[in-house]
Amino acid sequence: MKARPKWPSTMTARPTRQRKISPSLYQRVRSRPKTMTSRSSNESPKVPKSNNKSTYECRQSMPAADTPKYNKNHNSKNYITMITIIAQSLRIARNISYILQADIEMDGYYANDKYFITWTYGHMVEINTPRGNTGYWFHDASFPVLPKEYALNAAPSSHSESRNTPDPQLAVLKNLLAKSKQVIIATDPTMQGVLMSSYLLQYLKFEGKVTRVILNDLMSDTIKSRLYYPSHDESFDQAVRIASLKDRLDWLTNVNVSRAFAFATGMNTYPVTRTAMPLLSMVARREKDIKEFTPQSYHVPTLTIKDNDGNLFAFRCENMWSVLPDDLTDQLRVGAAATVSKYEVETIDKASPKLHNIVTLQEEAARIFGMDPVQTYKLARGLYEKKRISFPGNSQAGISRRKYDDFKKNVYPRMEEAPCFKAFIDNGYRPVFTKSGKDEYSADHGIVLTAYPFVGLTQEEIKIIFLIGRRMMSTFSRSFRYRKTTVEVESAGQTFFNTYTEVIRPGYMSLRKPEDYAGTDAPNLESNQTVQVESVGSVTKTTSPPKPYKDAELIRDCHRVHLPDFRDGVVKDIMFLQSKGYLHRNRMGEYSLTESGKALNYIIKDMAISDSDVLKTLDRLVNETVKGSVTEEKFNAIIESYVTGVTSQALSSAKLFKPTETDIKCPKCGKGIFRIFGKIAKCTNPECGHSIYRQIEGVTINTREIRNLIVDGHTSPIRGFIDEEGKSYVGRVVLDDDFSPLVINVQKR
Repeated sequence: MKARPKWPSTMTARPTRQRKISPSLYQRVRSRPKTMTSRSSNESPKVPKSNNKSTYECRQSMPAADTPKYNKNHNSKNYITMITIIAQSLRIARNISYILQADIEMDGYYANDKYFITWTYGHMVEINTPRGNTGYWFHDASFPVLPKEYALNAAPSSHSESRNTPDPQLAVLKNLLAKSKQVIIATDPTMQGVLMSSYLLQYLKFEGKVTRVILNDLMSDTIKSRLYYPSHDESFDQAVRIASLKDRLDWLTNVNVSRAFAFATGMNTYPVTRTAMPLLSMVARREKDIKEFTPQSYHVPTLTIKDNDGNLFAFRCENMWSVLPDDLTDQLRVGAAATVSKYEVETIDKASPKLHNIVTLQEEAARIFGMDPVQTYKLARGLYEKKRISFPGNSQAGISRRKYDDFKKNVYPRMEEAPCFKAFIDNGYRPVFTKSGKDEYSADHGIVLTAYPFVGLTQEEIKIIFLIGRRMMSTFSRSFRYRKTTVEVESAGQTFFNTYTEVIRPGYMSLRKPEDYAGTDAPNLESNQTVQVESVGSVTKTTSPPKPYKDAELIRDCHRVHLPDFRDGVVKDIMFLQSKGYLHRNRMGEYSLTESGKALNYIIKDMAISDSDVLKTLDRLVNETVKGSVTEEKFNAIIESYVTGVTSQALSSAKLFKPTETDIKCPKCGKGIFRIFGKIAKCTNPECGHSIYRQIEGVTINTREIRNLIVDGHTSPIRGFIDEEGKSYVGRVVLDDDFSPLVINVQKR
């Protein structure tokens, strides 16, 4: 063993932070960039003179091209021994590097003698889509675009010098994966995070071992337990399947419908996405309901009776009328007989609520503090990276007893010190391990606070901490138990009712305002007892107009149009509508359509792309395909049929394209008349809806040839068709057995 180098005499004490570099690590990083002084392999490490800095500087900033070089004499399979950890962001990667002691800082990653720790910037890889190519959007190509294979390509990045060039971090990842035997995926445990990591490994053609780990929080113990002893998340493979099928559906729809709009209105005039258009129509319907609302008044009869103790109790009729009937007013009077038809008492034990997930957190933040969902997600994500909360997404199932004990030992004392929880603690709150805390969640995830001190936070972040902490206290509280009494009284041929509650145990409701769970005394009556009506009256109710969408209600309704596994993209859809100028949110948190939003809704309101029921049906189709109930071939056929239909609707919209009226009858149904639009000819019979695209293999068929095709069954010879080899030929368009166009190469004859 080599002797430890002596410290210079000028140093009075050893530097405070020193990290011993292992010989294997030293050999691997000794090849320095040309800008640095290199040493031969036989030289011993030189000790620089101290200048109030650390003697050994473990962190070296190196460009991506100058990564650690390996011994060229080694066998190529033997020196690929590194493990690459891919985090979601630079901040998370830096935090992991500190805990795993990866003290060498390179350009785009951290390293030690075992790990490469790097990060991604959003979606760096996506399904290949031509960008910046005007001809792709406007030349006469066939509709719709239905590729046989979905090739991946590097996505444009804001971090690159040019607009349409890939992210420089992609080259770093490619270099690291080439030197790694294993990859640990530690990106966000969401559908987008799963899709991003899957595409990345496919594009870079990594063939080593892949392990998916979930970092519920960024505390030291969590990171060490997950990364030192990684255990593959079994749900990762299924999540990859769901995300890839959904992305394929989104890509097909968005590309084809966007191109159809580009032909009509110009590129980027009306950007559309499959999942955002139903939300746009939902807001438009609410505005229409407000505009067309007509108030109506109703009258509800009431009566009062005395119980056996002489106390008065009021009851209201279960029916209401715009004008009270004369026979009812004649019979319902003071002194009339009334019979207690129902006196039912039941004890209800309402379980404490589950922990927050990002969906419920957004809804409560909007209801209590008026935060929009985008702001809530960004704050929660920031608190996760600051180690204050666990990940705000789908990352774990339930809370075990051991985790609860850790919460009671480490987190709860921090909450006792926080001013925002002081009132609850002073009121005598003590945590209890309940069924709600240990239930396994499906897609939901319990967001919990960590033991990190709640200091150095903004007021907005404190609000999120308060909501998460209060829900934790509610979850770890006893159930709300109360006695419910339902009383029904019959008089004048009508049924009058009222309900009463008596609190037995406030439980988690004690964390709310007293008026939220205040009880009322029930009357002392018996079933089938006859009493006398003491007074009668009526309550007039006037219907109120619908209110504009606010954050909480918009989020709730947006989640209802999706299945649970697909709800994490709702915030992204709202952000899309706002960024494209379709949706506006005022200071009161009310949402309304802009002029551009109203114009787009006018175009798509009758199309399938704006139908929320279709959206949920397609979500269900993806789930059934993943489970094996639907084959992938059938899935592709269904989504291609859907995409063909919505593209046909866009291209045949009279609001986008002025149609050419003809007297040509539809060859398929024989009832409708064919109307010729800019890029399509379509039957006017809604039951048929047969369409013929005018762009076929690079040639646009004119109106005369469309007439010849439908009437005669074929066109005259047309030049300019392009075959699979890219060669031009003369062809004739004919109709097949399904009355769809087919090109015949007349030159081969």
